[in-house]
Amino acid sequence: MPSLNEMVYDIKNIAYGGVQSDDNRVSDHQVAYWIRQTRALLINQQLANRNKIPESLIQHLNYVEFTQVDPANFTGLDSGYKVMKSTKKIPPTVQRDGRNSIIAVESVDGSFAFSETTYFRKKYNKYNKYTFDKSRWYLQEGFLYITHNFLIDKLRVSGLFENPEDAANFKLDTGEAAFTWDDDYPITSVMATTITDIVLKTKLGITRQMPNDESNDGDEQQLNER
Repeated sequence: MPSLNEMVYDIKNIAYGGVQSDDNRVSDHQVAYWIRQTRALLINQQLANRNKIPESLIQHLNYVEFTQVDPANFTGLDSGYKVMKSTKKIPPTVQRDGRNSIIAVESVDGSFAFSETTYFRKKYNKYNKYTFDKSRWYLQEGFLYITHNFLIDKLRVSGLFENPEDAANFKLDTGEAAFTWDDDYPITSVMATTITDIVLKTKLGITRQMPNDESNDGDEQQLNER
């Protein structure tokens, strides 16, 4: 996977013909914003078309901490179930038809998974004779809530996050290093090429001439990414 630095450099290098100077009107941070914006748009299109999502686009919040909250406001829970809330807001995910793009909520070791619900639907879950006893999760005002029959202090959350940097920097007391622009960016090589072309054309008014692909494989791949 390319890094964010590599993508920013590639776009600016093409745009300015290999000549970089402090007088360039477009900053690295502006180009990085366009890259994030276009990446989210392409992922949204893939989700809308129900295309398979490459593993390289998915990020993992390995240690999301939780604290128990008063279950008094959570009607519809069976006796004995606990309600827990993440101690921090979950970074925003790419939206798909008004829904979040969290892929999985599971135990840190991946041995146990939670089922998705919503704040409004949760009180009816107990009436489903097939899934009434499942442990569940939902988002409310950016916080992740889980219902379970015993207390849990940490979980692993995987998803398609709108800003990869926010997800990569979602660190607690794990001693993990923060994200840098030289780290691998959660993107495929084909998508990186598509993003470069879109940013050059829509933001900088440059249409790049690509080599002919007689087999049409390249066009097909880019269409799939869009």
